[in-house]
Amino acid sequence: MSTRATAPAVVSPDLLLDVFDLPISFHRCLVPVTGGVTPALMLSQAIWTAQAVDPTAFGWFCKSQDQWTEETGLTRWEQETARRALRKVGFLEERRVGMPAKLWFRVRVDVVWRALQAQATVPR
Repeated sequence: MSTRATAPAVVSPDLLLDVFDLPISFHRCLVPVTGGVTPALMLSQAIWTAQAVDPTAFGWFCKSQDQWTEETGLTRWEQETARRALRKVGFLEERRVGMPAKLWFRVRVDVVWRALQAQATVPR
């Protein structure tokens, strides 16, 4: 075994910016109402996206699987599982539109709000 000291790795500012790209954050309060971190992350991102939608779209937005992965880091399978969970509790609506079909989403803010209110009234 060698006893020579190795030089410390040098991390340049450019490398640091590449490694620590945009942070992924989510609303922790969504974990208990969605059933897990993955659907909470996806719902948080959907809520953030929906805030920037033109009012004439009535909350609908289009996002590809690759866009979800780029924004959240979720794999295809994690996305499908999270979407299923969010549809099941009524937090997310989906529809396919166009040819070729694109997947559009809408957050049911009223349903999310009621679930959060109910969670807040649960005794701990």
